[in-house]
Order: sequence, then C-alpha cells, then structure tokens
Amino acid sequence: MNFRIYIIAILFSLPFMACNKNFLDTVPYDGISSTKIFENDANAKLAVNGIYQAASQKAFLDPFINVTTNLGPDSYSYGRAASNAFSMGLGTNRGTGILNIYTNFYKPIIYANDVIAGLDNNENVTEDLRNRLIGEAKFFRGLCYFYLWNYFGDVVLIDKPTPVSETFLPRSPVAEVQQLVIDDFKDAAQRLPVSYTSADVGRATQGAAIAMLGKTYLYLQRWDEAEAEFAKLLQAPYTYDLTDNFGDSFYWQTQNNKESVFELQYAMEAGTGSTFERWYGNRSGGVGGEDYAEAATTALSVFTHKNGTPFDLTTIPQRTAYTGSTAEVDYGKDLIHWYDTTFADADVRLGQSVILPGSTFFGNNNMYYKLYWPYNTYINADTPALRTTWSTTVGVIPIRKFLTLGEENILNPSTCPTNFPLVRFADVLLMYAEAVNEAKGPLPEVYDAVNRVRKRAKIVDLPTGLSKDQMQRAIRLERYKELMFETHLYFDVKRWHVAHLTPAQDPVFGLNNDVVDFRFVKLFTKVFREDRDYLFPIPGDEIDLNPLLTQNPNWD
Repeated sequence: MNFRIYIIAILFSLPFMACNKNFLDTVPYDGISSTKIFENDANAKLAVNGIYQAASQKAFLDPFINVTTNLGPDSYSYGRAASNAFSMGLGTNRGTGILNIYTNFYKPIIYANDVIAGLDNNENVTEDLRNRLIGEAKFFRGLCYFYLWNYFGDVVLIDKPTPVSETFLPRSPVAEVQQLVIDDFKDAAQRLPVSYTSADVGRATQGAAIAMLGKTYLYLQRWDEAEAEFAKLLQAPYTYDLTDNFGDSFYWQTQNNKESVFELQYAMEAGTGSTFERWYGNRSGGVGGEDYAEAATTALSVFTHKNGTPFDLTTIPQRTAYTGSTAEVDYGKDLIHWYDTTFADADVRLGQSVILPGSTFFGNNNMYYKLYWPYNTYINADTPALRTTWSTTVGVIPIRKFLTLGEENILNPSTCPTNFPLVRFADVLLMYAEAVNEAKGPLPEVYDAVNRVRKRAKIVDLPTGLSKDQMQRAIRLERYKELMFETHLYFDVKRWHVAHLTPAQDPVFGLNNDVVDFRFVKLFTKVFREDRDYLFPIPGDEIDLNPLLTQNPNWD
C-alpha cells in the first residue's frame, strides 16, 4: 500500500473538532511538537484520542453502513448504479467505495502504531495510564486488521511506525494478519479496564477486547477458544445484559447502555455526527434522508408471529386481480390492510427495525407519516404518505433502526447523534451459542443464550429436541432478526460460505436472488460469484502506486 498520504508524524494533522462526547472533547494540537506528544499524560491521551477520531469520522463509517450492509442478505440499494454495482456482480477494482474501505481502515492503524511505539517503556507517562493507552491502541489496530482481513484476505501488514520510503510493501499472508489480530486483542484485554467513569464512556474496555477476540476465534472456526472468551462475558466482573427494549441500542437518547460492549461515538455537531440519516433515512425524516439502503423483503419470511409460526406470504393481494379506473387505489388499500393484519403480532424486532407498509414514522415537522401504496393518493391524507426517493415508482421498505425522531436532528443527514454499536451483548450471546453448538451440539446453554434474546423480542422459546444442524439454522435466523443493518450479516454469510447459494439452496442467506419490493415486484437480481466475491478486490489505484501488490482472484 502507498501510505504517502496517510503516514503522518504523531502530530496527527487530522483536525480535532470539539464534541460533546466526553473524552472526545479535544483541542487542536497540530502545533505540538512531535517530541512533546508523549512527554506527559495529557498529551498521550490526546494522541490516543486521535485514534478514536479517525475511527469515528464520516469517511470511516460511510462504507461500513452503506457498502457493507447493502451487500448482505438484509438490505439492498435501489436505483443508484454506483451503490448497486457490486450487488449485481458488476463491480470492478476501481471506484471510491472499495478504495475508501481499504484506506480508511489503515488510518487508525497508522496512529495506533505511533502510539504503541511512543508509549512503550516511556516513563514520562504514568505506568497505569501508559498500559491502558497501549491497550486502547492495540484494540483499534486489531479491530481494523480484523475487518481488512475479512474484506480483502491478504493485506499489507504494518505493525510499527514505517518510513515513507518503506511503505511499498507486498501483502502479508492472511494467517499472519489473523495472528496479529489475536495477539492485539489478547494484549488489549490484559491492559484495559473493565469499565470507566462517565467521563470516559465509549473507550475500549476489557470486555470489548475479549468480545472481539472471541469473534476472531469464531470466524476462524476455533470453537472451543471462542466459547471460552464469550463465556467470560456472561459472568462477573462483567455486567452486560440485554436492555428491556430492543430499540434502545439504536436510539441516540438511550445508547451506551448495559447492552453496549463497544460503540463508535458520535454527536449532533458538524464533523462529529454519524451518517445513518443519510444512508438509512427516508425523505420524510426531520432532515430528509436519502435512503441509500432499503430493507430486503426476505425479512418477511424470516420473522415470525410471536408464537413462532411463519407468516403466510402467499395471501398477499395480486395487482392483476384489480381492474377499472380505481384499480391501483383499490389494490393499494387491500395491500396495506394485508400488511396491517398479517404482521400485527410479529416479533417486536421487525417493527423496530423497518417501516412496514401501513405503519407510521415520526418525522419532518414533528408529524407522523404512513407508508402507503400508491404514494400520490395519500400525499395530503390526515396522516401524510411517507416519502422515499422511489415512492412514485416502487415500494421499498424503509429502515427504522438508528434514525432520530421528528426534528431531533437539527443539522443535516450527516450529523446524526446515533452511535454505531460494533459489538452488542445480544451478539455476544448468539456468538456464544454458535460456538458451543458447533463444538458440542445443542447443549442447554445454547438454548439458554438464544432464548434469552428471543424473550426480549416477545416470541416463544425455541422448540426442544433440535439437532445440531437444526440449531445451527435457528441461530443463523436469530442473527438475521437481531442484527439487521448492523453490517454483521454480510460477514456472516461469507464465513458460513453460503453467500454464493441460490434461492433453491438457501432462500435467506444465499445472495444470488431476485430483489423484490413490498408488492413482491422484482427490482433487480443480486449476483454473488463463488470464484470471486468472497473477497473484495484490492483497489486498482493502490496497485497502480505499489507494484508489489497483487490482485485477488478474478478481479483483474
């Protein structure tokens, strides 16, 4: 990789914007001499805060929640060629989306390397603080390499400050990258505290490092080691638990709660906000989202009634059954009624994750909007029609997760105050259940972990007597329902090696399928090639700059 534009002396020319997220409150220190960065506790903290800032920037988050989510089984992007290209099998090794993912994960790594080197054996910084700050840096370095490996496979491995003249390096074997990830999370877990005071909420904790170490083992199918790490988080000194309300982890007023293991922190200020409103928000939102992501209708076959029985989707009204001058309106009324009645007693996570036809959303001008069909008929209704970018032509299901309500967000779609939960306790429970089931079968502790998640959703427990394979499927479906739009499912279908399957082979997790809207009208076809798409391409721009880089198979 060419790091000419990323390697910065520890001055971190990244601007530190003022922010109301406690420890992220920093002052610009571009002018501090590099020789003074690690000469005292205060400056050392500023240096580590630079890592958090790099990982909380708009450019870091955007590819995560836009590109990654839309490539998974839970979402898609409609009507935008650039966003849709990879979903349709038309992506290339050029373009900003993949390039941004590749380069943005290296920025925190570069900063982390400088911090680790600057603090190692540095007696100018208090020992306890020094150990903790090194732990935070190693946590982020491990985190970024975890995602780089899962996106690209072999990647350039830089684990120390590197002169510009030495940055044209070949890709390291993925096994070496994975070992660095394991080592960093292990070391971070030894150095980090279990918790912080309120002023430092949001920093990496011991529990976050343990969770990511367990997740790393899970992805490597080292089931016993994964189980051992996750099991630690189910007992003292850790106090993680599920919130009573599923939606609390995705609403800015209730985030950083007892379910939070690690979140990227954001605030409603220019330069410090997340971009959920832009990518996930609809046009009726308080600041007018752009709905770059829509919910896959696959969810309708995954979620169930509260008693665990599936929804009967065969009874959806068919447009061909309606004729005459009012046919479209009559069809729309019956369609909305069908949604209202069919999903009336659904698992609560469905309605808190998406905006189904017939349901409302509290948006612009502090008014309620309702998702109708056809849109134009209800623009001036008592509860006006909810507007998406595509309202007049197709029936997309908007996302509800992560959005602000009414006019809470007073700035723009890129200043959302909602954090991004990289690890939630619900995810830990499901990963723990998966690890135990894969290693030992559906033991009672597997049922306990999954049913704990299901109880919050107000659905019945799993049926007893499941085989190992049946439990595997049950856990995977539970992950879909619990983790929609949180980016995990894209990586799940890749690590399970099911992404290339057809609907006949796997109608939920296979990515070679027709995408349909809420009328079940086909929009386009997703394509996932087994011989290519399990890895992203190395960006062609990087290969142009560094002749030692090689391309992933079939991306030339």
